[in-house]
Amino acid sequence: MTSPTQEELRGNLRKVLLLSGAFMFLVLMPVLVPFYQSHGLTMAEVFQIQTIYAVAMVIFEVPSGYASDLLGRKRCLILAGACYGAAFTWLAVSTGYWDFAGFALLSALATALRSGTDVALLYDTVEALGEEGGSGSHVLGRRLFWSQSGETTAAFVATAAVAIGGLALPPIVNAVTSWAPLLIALTLVEPPRAKLGSSHSDNLRLIARKLLWDTPLVRQVLLTLIAYGLATLLAVWSVQDYWRVLGIPLGWFGLLWAGYNLLVALAGRAATEVRDAWGVRRVVLLIGLLPVLGYLGFAFCAPGGEAVLEGVPAAVWVVGGVLSGCLFQVSRGLTQVVLRDELNQRVDASFRATANSVSSLGVRLAFAFVGPLLGWSIDTQGHAFAFGALALAFTAIGLVFALPLALCLGRESRSEPL
Repeated sequence: MTSPTQEELRGNLRKVLLLSGAFMFLVLMPVLVPFYQSHGLTMAEVFQIQTIYAVAMVIFEVPSGYASDLLGRKRCLILAGACYGAAFTWLAVSTGYWDFAGFALLSALATALRSGTDVALLYDTVEALGEEGGSGSHVLGRRLFWSQSGETTAAFVATAAVAIGGLALPPIVNAVTSWAPLLIALTLVEPPRAKLGSSHSDNLRLIARKLLWDTPLVRQVLLTLIAYGLATLLAVWSVQDYWRVLGIPLGWFGLLWAGYNLLVALAGRAATEVRDAWGVRRVVLLIGLLPVLGYLGFAFCAPGGEAVLEGVPAAVWVVGGVLSGCLFQVSRGLTQVVLRDELNQRVDASFRATANSVSSLGVRLAFAFVGPLLGWSIDTQGHAFAFGALALAFTAIGLVFALPLALCLGRESRSEPL
């Protein structure tokens, strides 16, 4: 196999950004929970579907990252694009719980194949380009910007689709656009990089040792990345029902979703500059604080929570709830650039995709346990209680993960890759 040219490698950077936007062009996402509910699902069943997805991700995540390290980034992204297109085409004709479960399984496979692979491909390409490639964190911030811009654009399309055809039209549009990632993946090139050995058992022992035992700072970064990935994922899957109980009309969901994703994009785009100006310690502490404030705001503005203050116009609680959701988006943008860059700078290219997959695995595994409990809590105890409990939980998590990591990063300068 001939080595790619510098021009082809530069093209890789542009194409991976475009690929990120195409994968996140999720027209159905702003109204996915109402779409499920229109087919008779309760919030508990919505979280069950997401738990099926999370468990499937647990099964597929690390093997897919390991396959990417062994077989190549391009092959895995092509397969991811094919599964992604098939998943949303299936969803467009789905009508019930088990149909949606099938969609969850197929989309989990697509996500697992992509998860970590595109980030690894970006870092491999940056390293192959040398100084011309720029810094990994800047490229990661641009990737997040394109990813969230794709979802933002899709949210505007969703608003128009709902206005034209109700909840029936967005899944049809999504089925058509979901094949774009496959077409883009076919044009990528494989950058040169170090490869793992031929012994699977030796490879897995090496990866486990490098991620969990040899360097405590790498382990701390990994665990913190998992914790705050979970914080924002729980918010994402509860916010649409939260908007419903606040009395926000369905026609606004797409615009709100667009605004949230644009905020993630802007936070991710600015994350490197914020880190350089404030210092990584302060940014990590901010990442830990924002979800706590977000869940407190959700709880306080939810029906039942606002009862502590009487006589306040209902519109105030709606605005307060929506603004509280903005805090998660800023945290998400910072997390996915600053913490993920800290991880990718400290792991070797030979198992970089696996390392990113392990972080995603941790998030999905945690969600598989916490998600159904949150859905049950919302259905039986109400949003105010459920979000108040999450605020307390993430206060404790901040003391266990974010604070120690901030102290470690304040003492240690960035190390060379393992």
